[in-house]
Amino acid sequence: RCLHPRSVPAQQQGRVRMTARIAAAFISAGVIVGLLIFGGGDVAMAHALRDVDPAAKRIAGWVTRAGDPTPYLVAAALAGAYLFLDRRGDAAWRAAGFCFAAIVASGIIVNVLKFFFGRTRPGVLFDRGVVEFMGPTLDSAIRSFPSGHAATVGAVATLAWIFLPRLRWAALAFALVVGASRLVVGYHFASDVIAGLLVGWGSVALPRLAFARRGWWPVAHAA
Repeated sequence: RCLHPRSVPAQQQGRVRMTARIAAAFISAGVIVGLLIFGGGDVAMAHALRDVDPAAKRIAGWVTRAGDPTPYLVAAALAGAYLFLDRRGDAAWRAAGFCFAAIVASGIIVNVLKFFFGRTRPGVLFDRGVVEFMGPTLDSAIRSFPSGHAATVGAVATLAWIFLPRLRWAALAFALVVGASRLVVGYHFASDVIAGLLVGWGSVALPRLAFARRGWWPVAHAA
């Protein structure tokens, strides 16, 4: 049920604005990614970070682990199960279920894209001087675009932005730091990270828009 106190026209206007923001974000990110790939920004940044201080690389190696989706999936599943059994209301456990589904969706989407794009990682650039999109492949060394870790933290940060509004800016900073760590450790190019963050954000924003159109979005999501 839609329990939102606003009038139907106001809700429709809100959805139109949300749709426009989503479209603008995808277009803007697409332009930036294209400039990095075809303008040489990816390669230049990769070379600049290749010889970064070893201590910084070690720190980045720890930070980048925050992009592993497993802890977030476990937390969302346990929260959803607890809220369902505790009968806190449909909105609460459905919100937890939405979080779980969004993170799963980001992982599925990013792995499908990795398979079809088949982009070489920075390590291949350093070893062979090659940076290309080679098409469908299962080789992990040629599955750089987009970044899966960035997609995970992008989805998590977007969920936090919605469900934990007091932590919005901290969540955004967290996603950017984890995304940057993928560059420092040399696993991804900048465009990979931006595309991954976009996938994670879209995995939350697009379903939320679809849910809102049907009146399914839980108003009591703060629970």
